[in-house]
Amino acid sequence: MEPQKSTDGTYVITVRGVAGPWVRAAFDEAQVSVVGDTTELRSAGADQAALYGFLHRIEDLALEVIDVHLESAEPT
Repeated sequence: MEPQKSTDGTYVITVRGVAGPWVRAAFDEAQVSVVGDTTELRSAGADQAALYGFLHRIEDLALEVIDVHLESAEPT
């Protein structure tokens, strides 16, 4: 099995609600920003294993995921 390659973009995971200090601490390796009544977690250059780790932590914190996507590093 080949090792996972990091992506050339940024994973953006949007969860419902405004992140408090405990959510920010749980995802200290990610950029955490509040957009309206949602919170975006951004992780650049992560591989799929890291994405799944993020999703498991979100599930453990009982946060509701409303969007997951990969933003390309290439300008469009």
